[in-house]
Amino acid sequence: MSPLAELFHACLHPVLVPIVLFLHWWVIWFTIGRSFRPTGKLLLLARTVSLGGGYALYATGALGLADPQLQGNTLGWIVALVAAWLWFWNIEVATFAWVMRRKRRSWRWKPYDLAVLGVAHAVYLLGAALIA
Repeated sequence: MSPLAELFHACLHPVLVPIVLFLHWWVIWFTIGRSFRPTGKLLLLARTVSLGGGYALYATGALGLADPQLQGNTLGWIVALVAAWLWFWNIEVATFAWVMRRKRRSWRWKPYDLAVLGVAHAVYLLGAALIA
């Protein structure tokens, strides 16, 4: 399997999922203004879209077939981490912005919120890389 396919597969590990849900819930809580129900809904929507899309790429074989001979080198893993980070971060940023701008027209991302969301994804993907 390619390193990117292994990362997407490891993102569904039962130990990692609750950790990332808590991190993302906390980021959304502070981003949209500390309200419980919208935070939960936005978290579920964003994680379903980003993780569902990643899993679809993995499940369809678009990221490479399961071949025991195919092992990624260090550069391959670095590229896979960056690609997965960009995938998750961009999809979730766009999802949050789409939902929030429909509810509050004047809503904009603050640089701090974008950075914290990016760090949360980096922590998540590093954990997935260690598991994979």
